[in-house]
Amino acid sequence: MPSSQRRRPTTRKGRPVLTREIIATKALEMAGAQGFRAITMHALAAELGVTVRALYNYVENRRQVIDLTVDLMLDAWNPPPLDPGTWEDSVAAHARSLRALYRRWPRALLVAVDEDTPPTSVHPNRLINLDRFLTLLRDIGLDTTAALDVHRHLSLLVFSFALMVDHPADRATTANRSLIPAPWLEEHTDLDIPTLREAAALPTPSPDEQFQALIALITTQVRSHLHSR
Repeated sequence: MPSSQRRRPTTRKGRPVLTREIIATKALEMAGAQGFRAITMHALAAELGVTVRALYNYVENRRQVIDLTVDLMLDAWNPPPLDPGTWEDSVAAHARSLRALYRRWPRALLVAVDEDTPPTSVHPNRLINLDRFLTLLRDIGLDTTAALDVHRHLSLLVFSFALMVDHPADRATTANRSLIPAPWLEEHTDLDIPTLREAAALPTPSPDEQFQALIALITTQVRSHLHSR
């Protein structure tokens, strides 16, 4: 009878036993809040309440921690199925899936700035989900060049939206979500900026309302490509 493999306990004295997943989860939490540069082996060990030596029982070095962290983040990106028959809804669903991913770990989006990520470490989801989105656009009549154009525009808009709208809004009180906060203007009463002061007095759309406008912009771009065929 074959011997069964002994399973590692998940806790010891009421505390979780370290695993690569636990290490990557904590590192992703740190990266999402502070950026990848905040992840050092000493800082990570301190966050986990263990020694640096304990980390090296599970990972080879910081580079492996970063790779595991990026993999964990992109594992979470699973857009819904895309249907050419309802392409407007599918484009919106794809955009919302990107927003949800970016909003969950906003500072982690800067991995390309913070880290020298080799091409061999690209997560399959980045390729698979991109291919599915481009295929959707091809299936409704866009050529590959136009499909790439839409993808680039959408990616740029959602990326910047997560960093410049969602991230500040999620951290601020409702009173401080304006694009032009009142304290900015109060500090510069001597400036002749009447149009900006008029704009600051207008109601600020919620992040969700602003994101709907972003989706409408992308939908208009797709229709423009379809009409130009």
